[in-house]
Amino acid sequence: MFAAVVGLGAWIGSNAVPAVWQSWENWVFDRDIRGETANVAGYLSEIESDVVREVKNWIGLAAIPNSPASGPVTVSPELRTEIRADGLIGRLTIPRLHLRAIVEEGVGNDTLGIAVGHIPGTALPGQGGNVGVAGHRDTLFRGLARIQPHDLIQLDTLDRRYVYEVASTEVVKPRDVGVLRAGSYPEITLVTCYPFNYIGPAPDRFIVKARLVTNEISKPRDTPAAAAAKAEPSDGVATDRTIPKRAAVRKVYFVVDKDHSRQLAPGISLGITDTDVDSQEVNGWMWIKTDRRTLWLRTQATREPLVFYGRQDGKRRELIITIVTKNSAAGYLLLPETS
Repeated sequence: MFAAVVGLGAWIGSNAVPAVWQSWENWVFDRDIRGETANVAGYLSEIESDVVREVKNWIGLAAIPNSPASGPVTVSPELRTEIRADGLIGRLTIPRLHLRAIVEEGVGNDTLGIAVGHIPGTALPGQGGNVGVAGHRDTLFRGLARIQPHDLIQLDTLDRRYVYEVASTEVVKPRDVGVLRAGSYPEITLVTCYPFNYIGPAPDRFIVKARLVTNEISKPRDTPAAAAAKAEPSDGVATDRTIPKRAAVRKVYFVVDKDHSRQLAPGISLGITDTDVDSQEVNGWMWIKTDRRTLWLRTQATREPLVFYGRQDGKRRELIITIVTKNSAAGYLLLPETS
């Protein structure tokens, strides 16, 4: 019994530490993208709110209403990601699998024990080669056992989002490093041990290949010099002439699986009922809770904005679909900044 308790404690510890570290790093990463500060007090407060919301959802107090591929993309060299001093590369997300993990540089035990690792020597996000990412099959990459062709893989850096579409999977031997060679198009390769349910060191490697289909710039943040230049006239003299300013907006990225829905922002949910890869169109709906209305998406084409206004504040919102695959649709929602 003592051995069983010790073993159980070790197993819980080995899974709890990565989970807590991932939760904290994901929270910090989101604030870094928005240029906000991060502290432990804010993290604990938000986690408490999330737990309360999940409990309400579980007992039915916050029910969700039910009411519907691009080719390879080249990336400019100036957009490449640099490795930060703390080793952070970005965050990898596979929406259909509900898989999300911080990506750090390196594949040592200290890195893979808490994160997934960028394989040294492979391309970085934004470079035109093959981005290699490795992870343990029994922790963060456990969900890869259910991955399918056409699933979308997101790799976020602090200033850009790269979206890849799964092209193939295969099982290879550990010495078959040819899967990491750069091809003729930007891609990402995920590597984990195989079989997934193997006890002990697994003999093979499970490989996921995905091609880059789009990349989007995250919310831009001014450098201190640029911010100072905007704050004062260049000649240091005040002027009576005012220049109209464009309303501030924020961009919320999303990926929604076919026959599923998700909340894009408080009070705004999107559902996708049908996707057409050939025409790059989707059918679906948007539920605007505050207005108590449904907007129907009928053969909504990529890059064709769906513009709507809030009935309470009269402010403009805009939905744009950027990618349509067999199983999902991706894009972003433009929302007015809250004062």
